[in-house]
Amino acid sequence: MAAIDVTTPTDAEALAARILSRRTRPLVLVSTSRDGEFLFDIDRLRDELADVAEVVTIETGAPSKRCESLLPDKTQAFDGAARSYPPDFADDPVWTRSRLRFPAYATTDDLVEDALGQTPVTTVRSRQAPGPQRVSGTVEGLLADASLALVRLDDGSTLTATAARLPADLPLDWALTPGATVTGIVEGSELHPEPAADPVFTDDDVTLAVVTKVTDLRATVLLHPRVAVILRRRDVTGDPDRPVGDVLHVGEVIRVRLRHDNGHLAASYADTTGVEPLVAAPALVVGGSPWLVEGRAVARLTESDEADAAHAAAATASTPAATPPATAIVPAELSHLTAEIKRLRGDILALAGVVGRISTAGAGTNGTGESARLRQENDRLRELLREERASRATAEARLAQTADRHREAGRALREAKKSAARPARAEATEASFRDEIEHLWHERTADGERSDWPLRDYALGPQFLTTFAELNDSLRTKALRACVEAITGRDREIPARDLHRLRSGDGGDDPYIVRADGARCWRSAVEQNVPGARRLHYWELAGGTIELSRIVHHDDTAP
Repeated sequence: MAAIDVTTPTDAEALAARILSRRTRPLVLVSTSRDGEFLFDIDRLRDELADVAEVVTIETGAPSKRCESLLPDKTQAFDGAARSYPPDFADDPVWTRSRLRFPAYATTDDLVEDALGQTPVTTVRSRQAPGPQRVSGTVEGLLADASLALVRLDDGSTLTATAARLPADLPLDWALTPGATVTGIVEGSELHPEPAADPVFTDDDVTLAVVTKVTDLRATVLLHPRVAVILRRRDVTGDPDRPVGDVLHVGEVIRVRLRHDNGHLAASYADTTGVEPLVAAPALVVGGSPWLVEGRAVARLTESDEADAAHAAAATASTPAATPPATAIVPAELSHLTAEIKRLRGDILALAGVVGRISTAGAGTNGTGESARLRQENDRLRELLREERASRATAEARLAQTADRHREAGRALREAKKSAARPARAEATEASFRDEIEHLWHERTADGERSDWPLRDYALGPQFLTTFAELNDSLRTKALRACVEAITGRDREIPARDLHRLRSGDGGDDPYIVRADGARCWRSAVEQNVPGARRLHYWELAGGTIELSRIVHHDDTAP
Protein backbone atom coordinates (compact mmCIF):
# COMPACT_ATOMS: atom_id res chain seq x y z
CA MET A 1 0.00 0.00 0.00
CA ALA A 2 1.20 3.54 -0.69
CA ALA A 3 2.69 5.45 2.24
CA ILE A 4 0.36 7.92 3.96
CA ASP A 5 1.50 11.55 3.61
CA VAL A 6 -0.41 13.16 6.50
CA THR A 7 -0.26 11.09 9.69
CA THR A 8 -0.09 13.69 12.50
CA PRO A 9 -2.13 16.76 13.50
CA THR A 10 0.92 18.91 12.71
CA ASP A 11 1.03 17.49 9.18
CA ALA A 12 -2.70 18.22 8.92
CA GLU A 13 -2.16 21.89 9.83
CA ALA A 14 0.37 22.24 7.01
CA LEU A 15 -2.02 20.49 4.62
CA ALA A 16 -4.94 22.80 5.52
CA ALA A 17 -2.71 25.82 4.93
CA ARG A 18 -1.71 24.37 1.56
CA ILE A 19 -5.35 23.79 0.55
CA LEU A 20 -6.28 27.36 1.51
CA SER A 21 -3.36 28.96 -0.33
CA ARG A 22 -3.12 29.95 -4.01
CA ARG A 23 -1.60 27.13 -6.02
CA THR A 24 -0.75 26.48 -9.67
CA ARG A 25 -2.28 22.99 -9.67
CA PRO A 26 -5.30 21.22 -8.17
CA LEU A 27 -4.73 19.26 -4.96
CA VAL A 28 -6.35 15.83 -4.74
CA LEU A 29 -6.84 14.67 -1.15
CA VAL A 30 -7.51 10.96 -0.50
CA SER A 31 -8.29 9.67 2.99
CA THR A 32 -7.83 6.16 4.35
CA SER A 33 -10.67 4.01 5.57
CA ARG A 34 -10.95 3.43 9.31
CA ASP A 35 -8.95 0.23 8.69
CA GLY A 36 -6.10 2.26 7.18
CA GLU A 37 -6.75 1.12 3.60
CA PHE A 38 -7.01 3.22 0.43
CA LEU A 39 -10.25 2.65 -1.46
CA PHE A 40 -9.04 4.62 -4.51
CA ASP A 41 -6.00 3.64 -6.61
CA ILE A 42 -3.29 6.04 -5.34
CA ASP A 43 -0.55 4.82 -7.68
CA ARG A 44 -2.80 5.25 -10.71
CA LEU A 45 -3.88 8.73 -9.58
CA ARG A 46 -0.27 9.85 -9.29
CA ASP A 47 0.68 8.25 -12.60
CA GLU A 48 -2.20 9.72 -14.62
CA LEU A 49 -2.14 13.17 -13.07
CA ALA A 50 1.67 13.33 -12.90
CA ASP A 51 2.59 17.05 -12.79
CA VAL A 52 -1.00 18.16 -13.47
CA ALA A 53 -2.13 17.89 -9.84
CA GLU A 54 -0.80 17.13 -6.36
CA VAL A 55 -2.07 13.88 -4.84
CA VAL A 56 -1.96 13.91 -1.02
CA THR A 57 -3.11 11.14 1.33
CA ILE A 58 -4.37 11.57 4.90
CA GLU A 59 -4.99 9.14 7.74
CA THR A 60 -8.55 9.01 9.06
CA GLY A 61 -8.54 9.82 12.76
CA ALA A 62 -6.69 12.58 14.61
CA PRO A 63 -5.05 13.99 11.41
CA SER A 64 -8.34 14.15 9.46
CA LYS A 65 -10.18 15.67 12.45
CA ARG A 66 -7.49 18.36 12.84
CA CYS A 67 -7.67 19.14 9.13
CA GLU A 68 -11.47 19.31 9.32
CA SER A 69 -11.28 21.83 12.16
CA LEU A 70 -9.14 24.17 10.01
CA LEU A 71 -11.13 23.94 6.76
CA PRO A 72 -14.48 25.56 5.93
CA ASP A 73 -17.63 23.57 6.63
CA LYS A 74 -18.17 20.44 4.50
CA THR A 75 -14.81 20.69 2.67
CA GLN A 76 -12.98 17.88 4.50
CA ALA A 77 -12.42 14.22 3.54
CA PHE A 78 -12.24 11.14 5.79
CA ASP A 79 -13.37 7.48 6.03
CA GLY A 80 -11.96 6.62 2.59
CA ALA A 81 -13.55 9.58 0.75
CA ALA A 82 -11.59 11.94 -1.52
CA ARG A 83 -11.94 15.30 -3.23
CA SER A 84 -10.01 17.64 -5.52
CA TYR A 85 -9.45 21.30 -4.56
CA PRO A 86 -9.00 23.74 -7.48
CA PRO A 87 -5.86 25.96 -7.55
CA ASP A 88 -7.92 29.07 -6.65
CA PHE A 89 -9.93 27.36 -3.89
CA ALA A 90 -8.68 29.98 -1.40
CA ASP A 91 -10.56 32.69 -3.32
CA ASP A 92 -13.94 31.03 -2.71
CA PRO A 93 -13.51 28.07 -0.32
CA VAL A 94 -16.98 26.53 -0.52
CA TRP A 95 -17.75 22.80 -0.68
CA THR A 96 -19.61 23.07 -4.00
CA ARG A 97 -16.29 23.82 -5.75
CA SER A 98 -14.71 20.59 -4.48
CA ARG A 99 -16.95 17.58 -5.00
CA LEU A 100 -16.71 14.90 -2.31
CA ARG A 101 -16.24 11.45 -3.84
CA PHE A 102 -17.35 8.41 -1.84
CA PRO A 103 -15.65 5.13 -2.87
CA ALA A 104 -19.03 3.35 -2.87
CA TYR A 105 -20.32 5.63 -5.64
CA ALA A 106 -17.22 6.95 -7.47
CA THR A 107 -14.10 5.60 -9.15
CA THR A 108 -10.49 6.65 -9.57
CA ASP A 109 -11.47 7.89 -13.05
CA ASP A 110 -13.91 10.35 -11.43
CA LEU A 111 -11.11 11.84 -9.32
CA VAL A 112 -8.85 12.12 -12.39
CA GLU A 113 -11.57 13.95 -14.30
CA ASP A 114 -12.29 16.25 -11.34
CA ALA A 115 -8.65 17.32 -11.23
CA LEU A 116 -8.40 17.73 -14.99
CA GLY A 117 -11.57 19.82 -14.95
CA GLN A 118 -9.91 22.17 -12.45
CA THR A 119 -6.65 22.40 -14.41
CA PRO A 120 -6.01 25.37 -16.73
CA VAL A 121 -5.92 24.17 -20.35
CA THR A 122 -2.41 25.58 -20.78
CA THR A 123 -1.17 23.40 -17.94
CA VAL A 124 -2.60 20.23 -19.48
CA ARG A 125 -1.23 20.97 -22.94
CA SER A 126 2.25 21.84 -21.64
CA ARG A 127 2.83 18.30 -20.40
CA GLN A 128 5.50 16.39 -22.21
CA ALA A 129 4.55 12.95 -20.93
CA PRO A 130 1.66 11.18 -22.66
CA GLY A 131 -1.60 11.20 -20.74
CA PRO A 132 -5.09 12.71 -20.65
CA GLN A 133 -5.41 15.99 -22.56
CA ARG A 134 -8.36 18.37 -22.80
CA VAL A 135 -9.18 19.37 -26.40
CA SER A 136 -12.09 20.71 -28.44
CA GLY A 137 -13.28 20.18 -32.00
CA THR A 138 -16.21 19.88 -34.38
CA VAL A 139 -18.34 16.77 -34.92
CA GLU A 140 -18.10 15.75 -38.59
CA GLY A 141 -20.41 12.74 -38.47
CA LEU A 142 -21.55 9.62 -36.63
CA LEU A 143 -20.21 6.15 -37.42
CA ALA A 144 -21.01 2.52 -36.61
CA ASP A 145 -24.71 2.88 -35.79
CA ALA A 146 -24.03 6.14 -33.94
CA SER A 147 -21.76 4.45 -31.37
CA LEU A 148 -18.78 6.51 -32.59
CA ALA A 149 -18.46 10.11 -33.73
CA LEU A 150 -15.79 11.51 -36.04
CA VAL A 151 -14.41 14.77 -34.58
CA ARG A 152 -12.02 17.18 -36.28
CA LEU A 153 -9.96 18.88 -33.57
CA ASP A 154 -9.06 22.55 -33.57
CA ASP A 155 -5.48 21.64 -34.58
CA GLY A 156 -6.77 19.89 -37.74
CA SER A 157 -6.29 16.30 -36.59
CA THR A 158 -9.17 13.82 -36.52
CA LEU A 159 -10.24 11.47 -33.69
CA THR A 160 -13.16 9.22 -32.95
CA ALA A 161 -15.32 10.11 -29.93
CA THR A 162 -16.95 7.38 -27.85
CA ALA A 163 -19.50 7.24 -25.06
CA ALA A 164 -17.21 5.15 -22.82
CA ARG A 165 -16.95 7.90 -20.16
CA LEU A 166 -20.55 9.12 -20.42
CA PRO A 167 -23.16 7.87 -17.96
CA ALA A 168 -25.30 5.04 -19.34
CA ASP A 169 -28.26 7.42 -19.70
CA LEU A 170 -26.38 9.74 -22.10
CA PRO A 171 -26.24 7.96 -25.50
CA LEU A 172 -23.62 9.37 -27.87
CA ASP A 173 -26.11 10.18 -30.67
CA TRP A 174 -28.20 12.21 -28.21
CA ALA A 175 -25.16 14.14 -26.98
CA LEU A 176 -23.41 14.88 -30.30
CA THR A 177 -24.78 16.02 -33.66
CA PRO A 178 -22.85 16.76 -36.89
CA GLY A 179 -21.58 20.34 -36.99
CA ALA A 180 -21.69 20.79 -33.21
CA THR A 181 -18.64 21.61 -31.12
CA VAL A 182 -17.46 19.26 -28.39
CA THR A 183 -14.89 19.38 -25.58
CA GLY A 184 -13.37 16.32 -23.97
CA ILE A 185 -10.39 14.33 -22.76
CA VAL A 186 -8.08 12.52 -25.20
CA GLU A 187 -6.77 9.12 -24.21
CA GLY A 188 -4.77 7.31 -26.84
CA SER A 189 -6.62 7.74 -30.10
CA GLU A 190 -10.07 8.35 -28.56
CA LEU A 191 -11.87 11.50 -27.46
CA HIS A 192 -14.09 11.16 -24.38
CA PRO A 193 -16.69 13.99 -24.28
CA GLU A 194 -17.31 15.54 -20.87
CA PRO A 195 -20.85 15.32 -19.46
CA ALA A 196 -22.36 18.76 -18.93
CA ALA A 197 -23.51 19.88 -15.49
CA ASP A 198 -27.06 18.98 -14.52
CA PRO A 199 -29.49 21.56 -15.94
CA VAL A 200 -31.47 24.14 -13.96
CA PHE A 201 -35.11 24.70 -14.97
CA THR A 202 -37.04 27.92 -14.28
CA ASP A 203 -40.76 28.46 -13.75
CA ASP A 204 -42.75 29.59 -16.82
CA ASP A 205 -39.94 28.64 -19.23
CA VAL A 206 -41.12 26.85 -22.39
CA THR A 207 -38.63 24.20 -23.42
CA LEU A 208 -38.50 20.81 -25.16
CA ALA A 209 -39.14 17.33 -23.76
CA VAL A 210 -39.30 13.85 -25.28
CA VAL A 211 -42.23 11.53 -24.58
CA THR A 212 -41.13 8.15 -23.19
CA LYS A 213 -44.38 6.62 -21.91
CA VAL A 214 -48.08 7.20 -22.66
CA THR A 215 -51.25 5.87 -21.04
CA ASP A 216 -54.83 7.09 -21.24
CA LEU A 217 -54.38 9.09 -18.02
CA ARG A 218 -50.83 10.42 -18.17
CA ALA A 219 -47.54 10.70 -20.07
CA THR A 220 -43.94 10.58 -18.89
CA VAL A 221 -41.56 13.02 -20.56
CA LEU A 222 -37.83 13.66 -20.18
CA LEU A 223 -36.49 17.21 -19.95
CA HIS A 224 -33.04 15.62 -19.61
CA PRO A 225 -32.08 11.92 -19.48
CA ARG A 226 -31.98 12.25 -15.68
CA VAL A 227 -35.03 14.52 -15.24
CA ALA A 228 -38.45 12.91 -15.77
CA VAL A 229 -41.79 14.69 -15.34
CA ILE A 230 -45.32 13.23 -15.28
CA LEU A 231 -47.95 15.06 -17.37
CA ARG A 232 -51.49 14.38 -16.15
CA ARG A 233 -54.40 14.31 -18.57
CA ARG A 234 -55.33 17.90 -17.75
CA ASP A 235 -51.72 18.96 -18.51
CA VAL A 236 -51.92 17.39 -21.97
CA THR A 237 -55.42 17.54 -23.42
CA GLY A 238 -57.22 20.10 -21.30
CA ASP A 239 -60.22 17.76 -21.71
CA PRO A 240 -61.04 15.45 -18.76
CA ASP A 241 -62.51 12.81 -21.12
CA ARG A 242 -59.90 12.73 -23.89
CA PRO A 243 -57.17 10.06 -23.58
CA VAL A 244 -53.58 11.29 -23.49
CA GLY A 245 -52.72 8.80 -26.25
CA ASP A 246 -54.87 10.79 -28.68
CA VAL A 247 -52.44 13.69 -28.38
CA LEU A 248 -48.96 12.38 -27.54
CA HIS A 249 -46.87 9.45 -28.80
CA VAL A 250 -43.68 7.82 -27.52
CA GLY A 251 -40.55 9.31 -29.11
CA GLU A 252 -42.22 12.62 -29.96
CA VAL A 253 -40.41 15.87 -29.07
CA ILE A 254 -42.87 18.41 -27.65
CA ARG A 255 -42.97 21.87 -26.08
CA VAL A 256 -43.80 22.07 -22.37
CA ARG A 257 -44.24 24.97 -19.95
CA LEU A 258 -42.47 24.45 -16.62
CA ARG A 259 -43.61 25.17 -13.08
CA HIS A 260 -42.93 23.96 -9.56
CA ASP A 261 -45.70 22.30 -7.52
CA ASN A 262 -45.07 21.78 -3.81
CA GLY A 263 -41.34 22.08 -4.37
CA HIS A 264 -41.02 19.58 -7.24
CA LEU A 265 -40.80 20.17 -10.98
CA ALA A 266 -43.96 19.89 -13.08
CA ALA A 267 -44.85 20.71 -16.69
CA SER A 268 -47.81 21.31 -19.01
CA TYR A 269 -48.24 20.65 -22.72
CA ALA A 270 -51.73 22.18 -22.88
CA ASP A 271 -50.42 25.59 -21.76
CA THR A 272 -48.11 26.01 -24.78
CA THR A 273 -49.06 27.78 -28.00
CA GLY A 274 -46.18 26.87 -30.31
CA VAL A 275 -45.20 30.52 -30.90
CA GLU A 276 -43.82 31.56 -27.50
CA PRO A 277 -40.05 32.08 -27.01
CA LEU A 278 -38.38 28.71 -26.62
CA VAL A 279 -35.62 27.96 -24.10
CA ALA A 280 -33.25 25.56 -25.84
CA ALA A 281 -32.97 22.06 -24.40
CA PRO A 282 -29.76 21.58 -22.38
CA ALA A 283 -26.64 20.12 -23.94
CA LEU A 284 -25.59 16.73 -22.58
CA VAL A 285 -21.85 17.32 -23.05
CA VAL A 286 -19.64 20.35 -22.51
CA GLY A 287 -19.72 22.52 -25.63
CA GLY A 288 -22.39 20.32 -27.25
CA SER A 289 -25.62 21.26 -28.98
CA PRO A 290 -29.10 20.94 -27.40
CA TRP A 291 -30.03 17.31 -26.96
CA LEU A 292 -33.58 17.85 -28.29
CA VAL A 293 -34.65 19.64 -31.46
CA GLU A 294 -38.22 20.32 -32.60
CA GLY A 295 -39.38 18.09 -35.42
CA ARG A 296 -36.85 15.33 -34.67
CA ALA A 297 -38.28 12.27 -32.93
CA VAL A 298 -36.16 10.34 -30.45
CA ALA A 299 -36.56 6.58 -30.55
CA ARG A 300 -34.86 5.80 -27.22
CA LEU A 301 -36.02 4.99 -23.70
CA THR A 302 -39.27 3.46 -24.85
CA GLU A 303 -40.82 0.78 -22.67
CA SER A 304 -39.63 -2.00 -25.00
CA ASP A 305 -36.07 -0.67 -24.87
CA GLU A 306 -36.14 -0.68 -21.09
CA ALA A 307 -37.49 -4.23 -21.05
CA ASP A 308 -34.77 -5.38 -23.49
CA ALA A 309 -32.13 -3.75 -21.31
CA ALA A 310 -33.51 -5.45 -18.21
CA HIS A 311 -33.56 -8.84 -19.96
CA ALA A 312 -30.01 -8.34 -21.19
CA ALA A 313 -28.84 -7.39 -17.69
CA ALA A 314 -30.56 -10.46 -16.25
CA ALA A 315 -28.98 -12.71 -18.85
CA THR A 316 -25.53 -11.28 -18.12
CA ALA A 317 -25.97 -11.68 -14.37
CA SER A 318 -27.14 -15.26 -14.74
CA THR A 319 -24.05 -16.40 -16.68
CA PRO A 320 -21.03 -14.68 -15.08
CA ALA A 321 -18.81 -17.71 -15.70
CA ALA A 322 -19.01 -17.16 -19.46
CA THR A 323 -17.56 -13.65 -19.22
CA PRO A 324 -13.84 -14.04 -18.36
CA PRO A 325 -12.84 -15.75 -21.63
CA ALA A 326 -14.32 -12.84 -23.61
CA THR A 327 -12.33 -10.29 -21.63
CA ALA A 328 -9.17 -12.25 -22.30
CA ILE A 329 -9.74 -12.26 -26.09
CA VAL A 330 -11.27 -8.89 -26.79
CA PRO A 331 -8.35 -6.58 -25.78
CA ALA A 332 -6.10 -8.28 -28.35
CA GLU A 333 -8.75 -7.80 -31.02
CA LEU A 334 -9.17 -4.16 -29.99
CA SER A 335 -5.43 -3.60 -30.23
CA HIS A 336 -5.33 -5.21 -33.69
CA LEU A 337 -8.27 -3.16 -34.99
CA THR A 338 -6.89 0.09 -33.56
CA ALA A 339 -3.55 -0.56 -35.28
CA GLU A 340 -5.38 -1.40 -38.51
CA ILE A 341 -7.36 1.86 -38.39
CA LYS A 342 -4.17 3.85 -37.75
CA ARG A 343 -2.55 2.16 -40.75
CA LEU A 344 -5.57 2.88 -42.94
CA ARG A 345 -5.57 6.52 -41.84
CA GLY A 346 -1.91 6.79 -42.86
CA ASP A 347 -2.58 5.06 -46.18
CA ILE A 348 -5.53 7.36 -46.93
CA LEU A 349 -3.49 10.47 -46.18
CA ALA A 350 -0.59 9.21 -48.29
CA LEU A 351 -2.85 8.28 -51.22
CA ALA A 352 -4.62 11.63 -51.02
CA GLY A 353 -1.24 13.36 -51.21
CA VAL A 354 -0.14 11.26 -54.22
CA VAL A 355 -3.44 11.92 -56.03
CA GLY A 356 -3.06 15.64 -55.42
CA ARG A 357 0.52 15.68 -56.70
CA ILE A 358 -0.35 13.67 -59.81
CA SER A 359 -3.34 15.94 -60.55
CA THR A 360 -1.06 18.99 -60.30
CA ALA A 361 1.60 17.36 -62.45
CA GLY A 362 -0.97 16.36 -65.07
CA ALA A 363 -2.28 19.89 -65.28
CA GLY A 364 1.20 21.19 -66.06
CA THR A 365 2.15 18.51 -68.67
CA ASN A 366 2.05 19.42 -72.33
CA GLY A 367 2.71 15.98 -73.80
CA THR A 368 -0.48 14.18 -74.72
CA GLY A 369 0.95 10.70 -74.03
CA GLU A 370 2.41 11.69 -70.70
CA SER A 371 -0.81 13.46 -69.72
CA ALA A 372 -2.88 10.37 -70.58
CA ARG A 373 -0.56 8.16 -68.55
CA LEU A 374 -0.82 10.46 -65.54
CA ARG A 375 -4.61 10.56 -65.83
CA GLN A 376 -4.74 6.74 -65.83
CA GLU A 377 -2.43 6.63 -62.83
CA ASN A 378 -4.57 9.24 -61.12
CA ASP A 379 -7.75 7.22 -61.76
CA ARG A 380 -6.11 4.07 -60.45
CA LEU A 381 -4.97 5.80 -57.27
CA ARG A 382 -8.41 7.36 -56.75
CA GLU A 383 -9.90 3.87 -56.91
CA LEU A 384 -7.35 2.67 -54.36
CA LEU A 385 -8.24 5.66 -52.19
CA ARG A 386 -11.94 4.73 -52.32
CA GLU A 387 -11.12 1.14 -51.39
CA GLU A 388 -8.92 2.25 -48.48
CA ARG A 389 -11.69 4.52 -47.18
CA ALA A 390 -14.19 1.67 -47.40
CA SER A 391 -11.77 -0.61 -45.56
CA ARG A 392 -11.31 2.01 -42.87
CA ALA A 393 -15.07 2.39 -42.42
CA THR A 394 -15.41 -1.39 -42.09
CA ALA A 395 -12.55 -1.56 -39.58
CA GLU A 396 -14.02 1.27 -37.52
CA ALA A 397 -17.40 -0.44 -37.45
CA ARG A 398 -15.73 -3.66 -36.26
CA LEU A 399 -13.78 -1.66 -33.68
CA ALA A 400 -17.01 -0.14 -32.37
CA GLN A 401 -18.65 -3.56 -32.10
CA THR A 402 -15.60 -5.03 -30.40
CA ALA A 403 -15.36 -2.09 -28.00
CA ASP A 404 -19.01 -2.60 -27.08
CA ARG A 405 -18.36 -6.29 -26.43
CA HIS A 406 -15.29 -5.39 -24.39
CA ARG A 407 -17.20 -2.90 -22.23
CA GLU A 408 -20.10 -5.33 -21.72
CA ALA A 409 -17.74 -8.18 -20.90
CA GLY A 410 -15.77 -5.99 -18.48
CA ARG A 411 -18.94 -4.78 -16.80
CA ALA A 412 -20.22 -8.33 -16.45
CA LEU A 413 -16.89 -9.52 -15.05
CA ARG A 414 -16.80 -6.71 -12.50
CA GLU A 415 -20.34 -7.55 -11.41
CA ALA A 416 -19.44 -11.24 -11.18
CA LYS A 417 -16.41 -10.41 -9.02
CA LYS A 418 -18.52 -8.21 -6.77
CA SER A 419 -21.12 -10.94 -6.45
CA ALA A 420 -18.45 -13.52 -5.65
CA ALA A 421 -16.81 -11.24 -3.08
CA ARG A 422 -19.96 -10.61 -1.07
CA PRO A 423 -22.12 -13.23 0.63
CA ALA A 424 -25.49 -14.05 -0.85
CA ARG A 425 -28.08 -11.54 0.32
CA ALA A 426 -30.38 -13.12 2.86
CA GLU A 427 -34.10 -12.69 2.59
CA ALA A 428 -35.30 -9.68 4.54
CA THR A 429 -36.88 -10.57 7.86
CA GLU A 430 -38.23 -8.19 10.47
CA ALA A 431 -35.32 -9.01 12.77
CA SER A 432 -32.67 -8.44 10.07
CA PHE A 433 -34.39 -5.24 8.95
CA ARG A 434 -34.44 -3.85 12.48
CA ASP A 435 -30.74 -4.73 12.88
CA GLU A 436 -29.92 -2.82 9.68
CA ILE A 437 -31.97 0.19 10.81
CA GLU A 438 -30.21 0.34 14.17
CA HIS A 439 -26.76 -0.12 12.57
CA LEU A 440 -27.40 2.65 10.02
CA TRP A 441 -28.77 4.98 12.69
CA HIS A 442 -25.58 4.55 14.77
CA GLU A 443 -23.43 4.97 11.66
CA ARG A 444 -25.12 8.12 10.30
CA THR A 445 -25.99 9.92 13.56
CA ALA A 446 -23.19 11.58 15.50
CA ASP A 447 -22.89 10.88 19.22
CA GLY A 448 -24.07 14.36 20.13
CA GLU A 449 -27.10 14.16 17.84
CA ARG A 450 -28.64 10.87 18.98
CA SER A 451 -30.61 12.47 21.79
CA ASP A 452 -32.02 14.98 19.28
CA TRP A 453 -32.90 12.31 16.70
CA PRO A 454 -33.69 9.10 18.63
CA LEU A 455 -35.08 5.98 16.98
CA ARG A 456 -38.77 6.23 17.83
CA ASP A 457 -41.07 3.24 18.18
CA TYR A 458 -41.95 1.90 14.75
CA ALA A 459 -43.82 -1.00 13.19
CA LEU A 460 -43.76 -2.71 9.80
CA GLY A 461 -46.93 -2.82 7.71
CA PRO A 462 -48.04 -6.15 6.19
CA GLN A 463 -46.63 -5.29 2.72
CA PHE A 464 -43.45 -3.50 3.73
CA LEU A 465 -40.92 -6.36 3.81
CA THR A 466 -42.25 -7.71 0.50
CA THR A 467 -41.65 -4.39 -1.29
CA PHE A 468 -38.29 -3.92 0.48
CA ALA A 469 -37.08 -7.39 -0.59
CA GLU A 470 -37.68 -6.50 -4.27
CA LEU A 471 -34.98 -3.79 -4.19
CA ASN A 472 -31.39 -4.31 -5.35
CA ASP A 473 -28.46 -3.58 -3.01
CA SER A 474 -28.12 0.08 -4.03
CA LEU A 475 -31.83 0.80 -3.64
CA ARG A 476 -31.93 -1.09 -0.33
CA THR A 477 -29.28 1.24 1.06
CA LYS A 478 -31.21 4.31 -0.13
CA ALA A 479 -34.47 2.94 1.27
CA LEU A 480 -32.87 2.21 4.65
CA ARG A 481 -31.66 5.82 4.87
CA ALA A 482 -35.15 7.10 4.07
CA CYS A 483 -36.62 4.78 6.73
CA VAL A 484 -34.14 5.93 9.39
CA GLU A 485 -34.96 9.57 8.64
CA ALA A 486 -38.70 8.83 8.78
CA ILE A 487 -38.42 6.99 12.10
CA THR A 488 -36.32 9.76 13.67
CA GLY A 489 -38.40 12.54 12.12
CA ARG A 490 -35.32 13.98 10.42
CA ASP A 491 -36.92 13.76 6.97
CA ARG A 492 -38.91 16.91 7.78
CA GLU A 493 -35.66 18.91 7.68
CA ILE A 494 -34.20 17.36 4.50
CA PRO A 495 -35.52 19.07 1.32
CA ALA A 496 -34.40 16.17 -0.89
CA ARG A 497 -36.91 13.89 0.83
CA ASP A 498 -39.73 16.04 -0.67
CA LEU A 499 -41.84 14.94 2.33
CA HIS A 500 -45.59 15.57 2.06
CA ARG A 501 -48.91 14.14 3.17
CA LEU A 502 -50.51 11.69 0.72
CA ARG A 503 -53.81 12.87 -0.75
CA SER A 504 -56.75 10.83 -2.04
CA GLY A 505 -56.35 12.26 -5.56
CA ASP A 506 -54.06 14.29 -7.86
CA GLY A 507 -55.63 17.66 -7.07
CA GLY A 508 -54.23 20.10 -4.53
CA ASP A 509 -57.67 20.32 -2.90
CA ASP A 510 -58.20 16.55 -2.57
CA PRO A 511 -58.41 15.47 1.10
CA TYR A 512 -55.44 13.92 2.87
CA ILE A 513 -55.52 10.16 3.45
CA VAL A 514 -56.34 9.32 7.06
CA ARG A 515 -56.82 5.74 8.28
CA ALA A 516 -59.76 4.65 10.46
CA ASP A 517 -57.50 4.70 13.54
CA GLY A 518 -56.55 8.32 12.82
CA ALA A 519 -53.10 7.51 11.33
CA ARG A 520 -51.86 9.95 8.66
CA CYS A 521 -50.05 8.73 5.53
CA TRP A 522 -46.76 10.42 4.49
CA ARG A 523 -44.73 10.11 1.27
CA SER A 524 -40.92 10.51 1.25
CA ALA A 525 -38.49 10.41 -1.70
CA VAL A 526 -36.05 7.47 -1.67
CA GLU A 527 -34.38 8.68 -4.90
CA GLN A 528 -34.72 11.75 -7.15
CA ASN A 529 -34.61 12.67 -10.85
CA VAL A 530 -34.73 9.15 -12.30
CA PRO A 531 -37.65 7.54 -14.16
CA GLY A 532 -39.88 5.65 -11.73
CA ALA A 533 -38.02 7.05 -8.72
CA ARG A 534 -38.87 5.08 -5.56
CA ARG A 535 -40.92 6.57 -2.72
CA LEU A 536 -41.47 5.49 0.90
CA HIS A 537 -45.05 5.49 2.19
CA TYR A 538 -45.51 5.39 5.97
CA TRP A 539 -48.20 6.00 8.57
CA GLU A 540 -47.81 8.30 11.55
CA LEU A 541 -50.01 6.99 14.35
CA ALA A 542 -51.43 8.92 17.27
CA GLY A 543 -48.64 9.31 19.81
CA GLY A 544 -45.92 9.50 17.15
CA THR A 545 -45.35 5.82 16.39
CA ILE A 546 -44.28 5.22 12.77
CA GLU A 547 -45.61 2.30 10.69
CA LEU A 548 -43.61 1.72 7.49
CA SER A 549 -46.12 0.85 4.78
CA ARG A 550 -44.51 0.24 1.35
CA ILE A 551 -41.61 1.14 -1.00
CA VAL A 552 -43.30 2.14 -4.28
CA HIS A 553 -42.57 3.54 -7.74
CA HIS A 554 -43.19 7.25 -8.30
CA ASP A 555 -46.54 6.68 -10.05
CA ASP A 556 -47.90 4.42 -7.30
CA THR A 557 -49.91 6.70 -5.01
CA ALA A 558 -51.78 4.06 -2.99
CA PRO A 559 -50.95 4.14 0.75
